Amino acid sequence: MHNQVEESIGSRIASYRKLAGYTQREFAEHSHLSLGNVRKVERGERLPTHGFLHTTARVLSVSVEELTGQPYRGRQRADEKAHAPIAAIRSAARAYDLPPEWRTSLRPLREIAIDVEEATRHRAAARYTRLGLLLPELLEELTAAVNLLDGDRKRAAAKLLASCYYMAHCLAYRLGYADLAGQLDDRQGWAAGLSGDPLAVGLSQWSRAGGFQAAREYSTGLRLLSRARDQLTERDCSSPSAVTLLGSLHLREATLASRARDEQATEHHLAKASLLAGQIPGQVDQVHYHLTFGPANVSLHDMAAQVELKHPEEAAKRARGLRLPSSLPHTRRGHYHIDAARAFLAVGDREKALAALQSARRVAPQQTRYHPMAREAVRVLAGQYRKAGQDLRTLAAWMGQDVA
Repeated sequence: MHNQVEESIGSRIASYRKLAGYTQREFAEHSHLSLGNVRKVERGERLPTHGFLHTTARVLSVSVEELTGQPYRGRQRADEKAHAPIAAIRSAARAYDLPPEWRTSLRPLREIAIDVEEATRHRAAARYTRLGLLLPELLEELTAAVNLLDGDRKRAAAKLLASCYYMAHCLAYRLGYADLAGQLDDRQGWAAGLSGDPLAVGLSQWSRAGGFQAAREYSTGLRLLSRARDQLTERDCSSPSAVTLLGSLHLREATLASRARDEQATEHHLAKASLLAGQIPGQVDQVHYHLTFGPANVSLHDMAAQVELKHPEEAAKRARGLRLPSSLPHTRRGHYHIDAARAFLAVGDREKALAALQSARRVAPQQTRYHPMAREAVRVLAGQYRKAGQDLRTLAAWMGQDVA
């Protein structure tokens, strides 16, 4: 199917369902989804959960990206700039063990590390275009460094390369290139192994679990994360970086468990993460190895889990009660507002849902513009109003959508 910006997730589901030969009732019975839920999602009256999307994709033998219409290429010059680096990143991932023959000299690693840190700031702020401008050259340069250096310098270069592969994965995933994101996961794991840093390896496993999450292979992803935690706890886990990695692994486990609709496992991992967050001095979320961990992020995951567990009232209650610290990275703040919008939509609070989406746009505009749930939430909101107000029309137009 062609990627049409105007087409909703619900209409795509209906098209693929009809191509597969299902009536709505037959599809609901075969997928063990409620008929009412299928009808409302297809009509654009209800925002699908991640679980609904993955079940639908599995039954109809399509990818989730085909249902959501990703990647969103858009019709603006800014969209072209955001997507432009993808081809170069693909090239770097293909040639990961074949450094360019012409690159026989290297900048000092300390200079490369400065550029990696700049890229890290852009990723944390969800500045995709700026991040994309830096990554292809960094991937190529660090690939050469890993192959030209030895000893401690080789391990240091590999750690930087693993970091860049992680950021490239984030960019590819957020822009909707699931196949490339999976390939970059593999490259990140390879580089992390060369680094000799167990925390870099832990981050690669955390990242890899996202692929199992996207494929709805929750039990496999949970086994991977459990093994990663076991490997980390064999070492000294008292450092702030180790606490952040362990806590983040538990939070990802809570996400997978909630997608699997396992309430007991979800509560278990959230409780474990909360205990680890209590070890953080000053109870202020910290960032290590790209991951944010602390009381606020635990609360954000708790709220999102309630949405997936189909406890919308509880999710909305928690969303209303959350007060995010200003120190929280923009990526996490943006996720909060998008998940809050999902919760408010589920309980019929349209005004708060719209306000949350507007906040997401202010905090992390590119993240919000390319997020499938944010885009669909705007469509659902537009469908619930007899006539959309100016604020909603403005938000929809910014996303490249047409509403009445």
